[in-house]
Amino acid sequence: MGFNIGQSIIHPSHGAGKIVAFQEKELVKGFQRYYVIEFIHNRLTVHVPVRRIDQTGVRPVMPVALIAGVFETLETHPLDLPDEFRVRRNAIEKQIHSGYPKQVAAAVRDLAWRENSKYLTEADKEALFEARTLLITELALALEQSWELTERSVDDAIARAIRDRREAEARALEEEERISTDWPFPVAMQPEMSEAAD
Repeated sequence: MGFNIGQSIIHPSHGAGKIVAFQEKELVKGFQRYYVIEFIHNRLTVHVPVRRIDQTGVRPVMPVALIAGVFETLETHPLDLPDEFRVRRNAIEKQIHSGYPKQVAAAVRDLAWRENSKYLTEADKEALFEARTLLITELALALEQSWELTERSVDDAIARAIRDRREAEARALEEEERISTDWPFPVAMQPEMSEAAD
């Protein structure tokens, strides 16, 4: 896959960037051509060999057709993350750096739910900040709209997911309480026992 100067790209670790130049470097085996990529939010410049670009996971910004699926993921009922820190950390890092927008969206949603229902460690907070930044930046580029407007849309979607899960849990609790009060049956409602034959 080739990229052009001025084209916006997504790096699985660094997020949204732009191809600003090509550069040739002299190595032992001859000259090698590099993409020069500047990243938007961390003021980082990276040189990636043109011939190895596919191996790095660098890709174009998601097409508009995928945006609805990302918001659908954000609005799906959040999942409970593992309580064991290392297991949780590994799972989240894998999602955030997968290079797939839906996986990043799921990480944002589930971390937001944990923040709302339990608590986040400092490492969790850093992961949530990183995932939000990656997701909102790419969505803003794909939608060709401001960061602020995109952030509002993402936050609204997550708020709906959290609200829907809380409502579902409340309904389940009410049903559980109803069943527990209905059983055992009150005496007046118990079926009559047939007398044993003499």
